Amino acid sequence: MELRQFKYFVAIVDCGSLSRAAQQLFIAQSALSKQMTELEAELGAQLLLRSRTGVAMTEAGKVFYEYAQGITKQVSDAKAAVLVAADSVVGSVVAALPQSVSPMIALPLMRAAARRYPDVVLHLNEELTGNMADQLLRGRVDVAVFSPTMPADDIVFTPLVEEDFVFLESPQSPHALPPGDVSIAQATARPLVWPANAHGHCTRWLVDAVLEGAGHSAAQVAAEINSVYTLKAAVEAGLGPTIMPLGLAQREVQEGRLAAHRIDSPSMFRTLGLCVSVHLPTTNAKRAVCTLIGEVIRDLCESGQWEGARAVAPAQKARQAKGPRA
Repeated sequence: MELRQFKYFVAIVDCGSLSRAAQQLFIAQSALSKQMTELEAELGAQLLLRSRTGVAMTEAGKVFYEYAQGITKQVSDAKAAVLVAADSVVGSVVAALPQSVSPMIALPLMRAAARRYPDVVLHLNEELTGNMADQLLRGRVDVAVFSPTMPADDIVFTPLVEEDFVFLESPQSPHALPPGDVSIAQATARPLVWPANAHGHCTRWLVDAVLEGAGHSAAQVAAEINSVYTLKAAVEAGLGPTIMPLGLAQREVQEGRLAAHRIDSPSMFRTLGLCVSVHLPTTNAKRAVCTLIGEVIRDLCESGQWEGARAVAPAQKARQAKGPRA
């Protein structure tokens, strides 16, 4: 396989057709088609389904696309690293944030990066957690903010923040609890609105682990919703309560649309931190962004803007991730 074939394949998928990709790449459509035919022959698998309206990926094509994006990104990063001075902070960095983290740090991070590192192009991806480990390991993402549940042999986890979970419900619900703390039993007495288990690494998995450690069975499920915003709306509409970090629902709680209860358990919190692949090189830009993420999180915690969160001491060392839950 040739590097240009990876680039061509990504362009075809992104453009949605051979003709548009050929125009973007400034090559003849017949030459582009020939390259894809040779690539499919070498792989022994069909990657694209061609039709009059454009192209679509096969299942094999979807897998190849993930790797092709990572490979082309790493090559671009390598070129940038060679061309700039050894101490320059220049290039692009892709950071992935779970939906349950992005509302708190995305905008402050973008502002800080633009101010501190104007020559770094920071790409922020708000992702479902089930997608993030593969993207990090395949090189599509440089760094992720996550819980310590990524593959332990491949990821280094540096803890940055601890965040309390709270029980959230609609104050208009006929089952609404009086103000004050609640026990674990009270918090799980009703079926909960949850993210799907496949995307619960930073919320549902961690709560379930606390329940298991306290001798409780997993909470019953009222609905599974893989959007933080829709999930909060469902709780507000009375579909069921949920358990999530307070920072995610600060506005709704302040406006009286949701009621938050502290859960009487010293273990009901999550730890979030930086996750980087041990297999990928560290550029100056990547190192700078990782440091900046830690600084932004500490500032948000110390200023009280991230309610219910406390920064982890920076002296605490990085460690291997715990790996997937059994």
